[in-house]
Amino acid sequence: MSCRPPPENGPSGGAPTQRQQEVLAYVHAYKEAHERAPTARELCERFGWTSTNAAHDYFGRLEQLRLLTREAKVARSLRLTPSGKSVAQAYLSEHPGVLHG
Repeated sequence: MSCRPPPENGPSGGAPTQRQQEVLAYVHAYKEAHERAPTARELCERFGWTSTNAAHDYFGRLEQLRLLTREAKVARSLRLTPSGKSVAQAYLSEHPGVLHG
């Protein structure tokens, strides 16, 4: 298995890819369940990635899409923007088992 996720080209208009929506929904569901954001390592465990660079790549992509914000060098600082919450909730309504894989 590759350490990093493959490059993704989302739908036109800058919409998040299916996998980006899944990661965003996981972050949202995790925060709801645990009252804090998941770590990069926890994301790796959930999605089967071998390197935390993969998680950080997704965080960066979701930041570029303005669906997520985070503070540099601050653990568990992920915050969904209002549009990020909307995307996550829509994904979760169709895929309720995201948190548990």
